[in-house]
Amino acid sequence: MIGTDPVPLLVGEVFVDFTVTAPGGENKLRLGGITHAARGFWALNVPFRVAAILPDYLEKSTRRYFNALGCIDFRTVGHVSGAPNVTVLFDQIELADQQYETLLRDEKSVEVLPENLSNFACKDVLIFPGSYDLRAICTALPQTAQIHIDVAYDVDNPGILEAIPQQIQTILISTSSPLFKAVANSGLDALIEAFKARAAATLILKENRGGARMAIAGKGSVDALPAQLGTTTNSVGVGDVFAATYVAHCNRERVEAAWRATFAAAAYSQTTDPNLFKTYINRDLRLSLDEMQQLGGVFLPWEKRRKYAIYLAAPDFSHADRRAIDKALASLSYHNFDVRRPVIENHELPPAAPPAMLQNTYRSDYELLKRCALVFAVPTGRDPGTLVEIGIAIEADIPVVVYDPEGENANTMVMAGADFYSIDLDQCLNNVFRILSEAVDQ
Repeated sequence: MIGTDPVPLLVGEVFVDFTVTAPGGENKLRLGGITHAARGFWALNVPFRVAAILPDYLEKSTRRYFNALGCIDFRTVGHVSGAPNVTVLFDQIELADQQYETLLRDEKSVEVLPENLSNFACKDVLIFPGSYDLRAICTALPQTAQIHIDVAYDVDNPGILEAIPQQIQTILISTSSPLFKAVANSGLDALIEAFKARAAATLILKENRGGARMAIAGKGSVDALPAQLGTTTNSVGVGDVFAATYVAHCNRERVEAAWRATFAAAAYSQTTDPNLFKTYINRDLRLSLDEMQQLGGVFLPWEKRRKYAIYLAAPDFSHADRRAIDKALASLSYHNFDVRRPVIENHELPPAAPPAMLQNTYRSDYELLKRCALVFAVPTGRDPGTLVEIGIAIEADIPVVVYDPEGENANTMVMAGADFYSIDLDQCLNNVFRILSEAVDQ
């Protein structure tokens, strides 16, 4: 057990996550919602209490599962009706928008049972808002409770937090959150301003593969929290595990708590096997704060990504097979990179274009490439133009990442000349972050 502080309370909805995999793969079904945070507490050997909002049909199995995870007090504080609380997921590794789809969400209603919160002896409360009455839940909690709230989803505007009567210790939010994009898409400064009225002791912005940043009130500086990137198996619930780990450690030292949260989040992203996840957590718990900081990681803040233009080298033509190209574009755009598309910007040439037009377009594309910080190549169909662009970038010492989904260009000059080559878009995306993160550090 970590420390001797009172057992944390976990508040929020329980869902069923149904992940739709690619044809030929096995679809996955498991408990979601606050269950992800519960798994985080379990892996840390931290007992916890739960105030759950869920449909009746899930209550028995959820109670049994949470008890096995180390929950010492499980109370149902809200009943969901009209919907099964099932969320369908189409992109479990978050290459782009994960396309969450909650079944019958427009028919859903929640009856809150605040009386079931009476006599909860809790100090730290981790809340994940949902379709329930947040004020009713918080009003029933002790006024001395220290609230840590993750507003990544189901919060429409910062003003909703004014309904919470307790002092908010921590606000956590993600760059994938609609709220973030609505009020602070320009970055951390805008986010701090948006939540200024609540005067939270700590604000944490989780920036996906680019790490996280933590602003502690009165400190006057922002702490950078690098991401630990590996092979992404699952991104669903990673932010929830971050939050649970932070709360489990925050009564010791907040900076260390946040660093440990980044390592735990990375561990959760790399496996859906709970025992392996716990093994990873136990390994990381042996590290001191200094050792974690020496390991470093990838740090690329949301707004800084726009400063490093990425040149798309690809047969980006209207008549081409666009599946891999569109997948790469969606991924880079989702993560806030400035993708420059020469075929779009300098126009697609007509068949049998005259030499003067060819020369003009070549020069325009060449100059655009030379102004970019990185070339992301998708040489589908062994497109000769893309291969030439790769060569130009290598000669100009511009970093090159090659995404070759069909392995058509597994040639020595391409594989060894590029900074990174793979048939896996997840790994290509990680290396875009890695390379540009190193550019930020210089």
